[in-house]
Amino acid sequence: RFIQEAIGTLGRRARMREADKEVWISDSDFAPGLYPDYYKNAFHYQTDGWMSRESADVYETSTETLFLGRQDSMQRTSLPALLTFARKKINEEGDRSSPNRPLRVLEVACGTGRFMTFVRDNLPLRTKYTAVDLSPFYLDAARENDSYWRKTRRDQDKLNRGAIEPARLIQAQAENLPFEDESFDAVVCVYLFHELPRKVREQAAAEMARVVAPGGAVIFTDSIQRGDRPALDEGLKNFEKMNEPYYVDYSEDDLSSHFEKAGLKPKTKIVMSTTKSLSFEKPEE
Repeated sequence: RFIQEAIGTLGRRARMREADKEVWISDSDFAPGLYPDYYKNAFHYQTDGWMSRESADVYETSTETLFLGRQDSMQRTSLPALLTFARKKINEEGDRSSPNRPLRVLEVACGTGRFMTFVRDNLPLRTKYTAVDLSPFYLDAARENDSYWRKTRRDQDKLNRGAIEPARLIQAQAENLPFEDESFDAVVCVYLFHELPRKVREQAAAEMARVVAPGGAVIFTDSIQRGDRPALDEGLKNFEKMNEPYYVDYSEDDLSSHFEKAGLKPKTKIVMSTTKSLSFEKPEE
């Protein structure tokens, strides 16, 4: 599947025609406005963009190949800040066997759900995990990944053979999350913002801040920007050639300011290869 997809991807990248950047998405009578204009783009010159099961099936292999085997390790840059927060939360509210409510975690733009399995592997099994994405095809892949992870985890865990609650998977926009205020203890987002216009980045950051509870954490992970690793600055612009229309603007955006304007306080920054992770805290009221 990867070889077949690579032939098409590389061919479109070489031609760089406007027609090669288009996807079949059209507004639905049942959900008008569900797919914003910025989403109607064949990012990476992938066949069908994010809007086919074939795209979802080949995505992980494609990205691991593109980043020479670094994709998984770069995504895991999110984990240190999230686990530090989770341990602190558990210590404050009781141990893992405590009757207190479980952690509530939201992942924004979960894609195929691969990163979701990394997170769930490192959090208490009773964590309430919710994930959103705009592609129904990638959500289907995430559902299958979650099912496989839960079966594997049950088989491996000799002490806890009980059922593990499935992740709650919802189709939604990052800039219009369908949740009440302060619904989650932590929010994570990996590799989304470089594919959003600046205004939408600001809206998505505000939504993450809205749905996280006071004392909660927001962990954001995406590509490095200009100045993070100066030796790579000139090469960053090359990502625009991969049909990433918002990447150059992303590379120069003040990302932290979007979260700070929404009331969050910056906590940590980790740079790993061509990825960076920022963590924020919502002040206690």
